[in-house]
Amino acid sequence: MASSRRAEPISSNPLAVTPFHFFKVVLPATLEEKKLRIPEKFVRKFGDELCAIVTLTVPNGRTWHVKLKKDEKKIWFHDGWHDFIKYHSICAGSFLVFKYGKNSNFHVVIFDQSACEIQYPIYHGGPIHDEQNSNHDELKSDDSVEITGFTTPNSPSKLLERQSFCQM
Repeated sequence: MASSRRAEPISSNPLAVTPFHFFKVVLPATLEEKKLRIPEKFVRKFGDELCAIVTLTVPNGRTWHVKLKKDEKKIWFHDGWHDFIKYHSICAGSFLVFKYGKNSNFHVVIFDQSACEIQYPIYHGGPIHDEQNSNHDELKSDDSVEITGFTTPNSPSKLLERQSFCQM
């Protein structure tokens, strides 16, 4: 006879924690409001441990710091979210899967409207603004083009530089 109770995973390590996933379909309102609400069930389970600023990491290794907006029992990805959306060309109908790995770190996989994961170029690490300066000399050669006035999305603002990433 089948039991209606859900079986719990068995682990030899009592400290092992199964990562928690949630997904969001990007709606036109999400783009207009420039924020994304985190599901209530996730907030009930993990909301108290989330810092004011979280880290989003995409499969190519690029990380983004996004400030949360909290209102009672509701939490949204807010400051920095619109830059994340623009940089990754996310539009209405995109499907995002979030894997929470504790310590306010999320791994985000992005799917397009055809239900296929978007493959972004591999990111080779380091803050974008520092990388831009260190590669400047490399770009100066007879067969290269200099790009001027280039700014990167999600560059740390003075506000975020002064704040601790986790203010409890």
